[in-house]
Amino acid sequence: MSRKRTENGSESGPATSHVPVDRFGFLKQEHANSPERFSKSKTTSSTDHDREERKVRKWRKMIGVGGSDWKHYVRRKPNVVRRRIRKGIPDCLRGLVWQLISGSRDLLLMNPGVYEQLVIYETSASELDIIRDISRTFPSHVFFQKRHGPGQRSLYNVLKAYSVYDRDVGYVQGMGFIAGLLLLYMSEEDAFWLLVALLKGAVHAPMEGLYHAGLPLVQQYLFQLESLVKELIPKLGEHFTQEMINPSMYASQWFITVFSYSFPFPLALRIWDVFLSEGVKIVFKVGLALLKYCQDELVSEVYLRAVS
Repeated sequence: MSRKRTENGSESGPATSHVPVDRFGFLKQEHANSPERFSKSKTTSSTDHDREERKVRKWRKMIGVGGSDWKHYVRRKPNVVRRRIRKGIPDCLRGLVWQLISGSRDLLLMNPGVYEQLVIYETSASELDIIRDISRTFPSHVFFQKRHGPGQRSLYNVLKAYSVYDRDVGYVQGMGFIAGLLLLYMSEEDAFWLLVALLKGAVHAPMEGLYHAGLPLVQQYLFQLESLVKELIPKLGEHFTQEMINPSMYASQWFITVFSYSFPFPLALRIWDVFLSEGVKIVFKVGLALLKYCQDELVSEVYLRAVS
C-alpha cells in the first residue's frame, strides 16, 4: 500500500485503487461520515483548482522548506497565520503544519531516538488493552482495516509508546482516535510527539487530565459546558435541566477525542486545524454552536418524549 507524503517527507495517509474510497481513504459504502454525504455532488472546476493552488503556494511561502520560516512568520504576522488557519490548512501540508503549530516538531528534534527506545525496548501494562481496541479505531478506513496490517501496527506502536512514556496516564480508549487521526497525516514518530505535545501542553493547556483515572478534566469541562449552555442557550439549558439531561450523556467524546470519533471527517479536520492553533476553547465553541444549531429540534424531541 502506498502512502502520500507531507512536505517534511514523512509518510501519511493511504492511497489505494483496489476498493472504492473517498478522497480521505474511507470506504464509501461503509463510512457513514463520508464527505459525499454532507456535500453536493459536483465536479471540481478549474477555478476551484486554481484557487486551491494559490492557497497552497501562500502556505508554502509562509512555512518555508520543512517549516524553516514558520516561527519567523508567526512572530511577524500572527493575525495572518490565525486567519489562514481558520480558513483551512491545505490537506497536502496539514501534517507538517499540525506539527509546527502544536510544538511537536521541537519535541521531536530535542529527543532523538526516544520513540524507537519506547517502541522496541520497553514493555507496557496496557498492551493487551491496546490490542483489544485497535480494530475499533476508524474501522472503515483502508489504512486501519487489515488485521495486523501497517495501519494497526503503527497505531499500536504509538499508543504503546505513549503508555510507557507517561505511565501515570497509560492508555485510555479515546486516545486511539486521536493517534489514528494523526497517523493519517504523519509518520509514527511524528504522531507520537504530537500526542505528547497535546497531553503535556507544549503550547496550550495540558490534556492529560482527560485520561487520568476518573477523567477529572472531562468532569471539569462538562461542568463548564453545562454552565455555558444555561447562560448562552437558556431555552435548551432549561429543557435539559427539566429532562435531567447532563453533558456527560452527549459531550464526553467531544473532549476525549476532540470530535474525531463521530463527526464528518472533513469537518473534524477543520476543527483540528483551529484546535491545535487555539486550544480547547474551540471544543467548547464548536459544541455550543452545534447545540444552538440543533436547539429547536432538541427541544421538540424532548417535548414529544415528555408528552408521549
